[in-house]
Amino acid sequence: MNCKHHVLGFVAALVVGSLSLAQETKGPDTKGEAPGKPAPLHTPMGPVKGAAGNPQSGNSWFDVTDMDLGTHFGHEEGVGTFRFKNPTGKAIAWKNIQGSCTCTRAVFTVGNRHYELISKPEKQLVRVNQGQSGPGAREVVQQITVEDGEEGTVEVHMEMHGVTGPRQASLDIHTTDENLPQIKLKWHATGAQMFVVSPAEVNLNKMTWNDTKEFTVTVTSPLQRDFNIKRMDDAGKGFDVTWEKSMNGDQATWTIHGKYGPIDGEAAGGGVLKFYSDIQGETSFLVRVMAFVQGPLEVKPGGFLPLGQIKKGVELKKEIVFEPNDGTILKATKLSFDKLSMAEEFVSVSQRNDGGKLILELVISAQAPQGLMKGDLVVELDHPLVKEKRIMFNGFVR
Repeated sequence: MNCKHHVLGFVAALVVGSLSLAQETKGPDTKGEAPGKPAPLHTPMGPVKGAAGNPQSGNSWFDVTDMDLGTHFGHEEGVGTFRFKNPTGKAIAWKNIQGSCTCTRAVFTVGNRHYELISKPEKQLVRVNQGQSGPGAREVVQQITVEDGEEGTVEVHMEMHGVTGPRQASLDIHTTDENLPQIKLKWHATGAQMFVVSPAEVNLNKMTWNDTKEFTVTVTSPLQRDFNIKRMDDAGKGFDVTWEKSMNGDQATWTIHGKYGPIDGEAAGGGVLKFYSDIQGETSFLVRVMAFVQGPLEVKPGGFLPLGQIKKGVELKKEIVFEPNDGTILKATKLSFDKLSMAEEFVSVSQRNDGGKLILELVISAQAPQGLMKGDLVVELDHPLVKEKRIMFNGFVR
């Protein structure tokens, strides 16, 4: 009998426990949701604090370590400020501070001291001495010392570079705080298209200096359907640009008509056209025009002639070839030297024609003394467009 009572009691307890577990699994009675589905991780005020990606995370030094810099258009820069305070009761060193590749720079204000982590031309941490100018205003340092209770800010910068969609960056700070040996600050921003430029890049391919090529680009805005182009920066030589507006319902489309060439002289191919709109204080957009322009003449080996090692007591000869692309028969009206490191008696130059080519022969005398030989060869030409060329040269007599 006692065994039967024990078995019945055990079964009853098992049934009650199963019912309780079922009630906990079911969760709140929410209309439209299947039984057993967990409640969504949010409140009427937004994401629950501490959820993944929430910008309110922090540590003992920083109240916030993950920040949303918002939405930026085109090539704008995202900027955010993290505030901190030393809670340790002693001076702490920040060292080996490293930013991710998308961290353009970081500016540290500690008390009344200012530091900057820069990425170009190379990554380094510098102290910026306020009120000074010149080289002494920036001093390369290895660490930042934060005194007990000292407060400050870390201002981070991230260039969007026309990125559409999310972009993230981070900053790692190694410290002598035993309780927090490494601090990671993270921030992100969203790139959006204020304008849609089609085609995104105009490629005119190969053309000669006296060619003319036309191009057409259309521009719309998905965010502000009706807008106006107010002006354009000076496009430089070779460009002739106009623009006109058309409406399709409430959607404005601007059509940019352009001509490029001829180039009245030597110039790099193409350029960047910058337009300003009436959106949000003259928000701008760019039209990139690419072209490989063959100039009026080609110079080989180019604007720099390497002489290398010049054997002492042996004459050295080097040739420079000028080849016109328009059938011109070239002549040098004057040949001279500038910025010579040795006396002019040890350097000479002569010219001759080979078909349509002008060939200059530079000669380093066998009597040239040991040492650096460098300078500029100034060539004055009778070409209708290219009147002068400078050829730099250098070598070492030994």
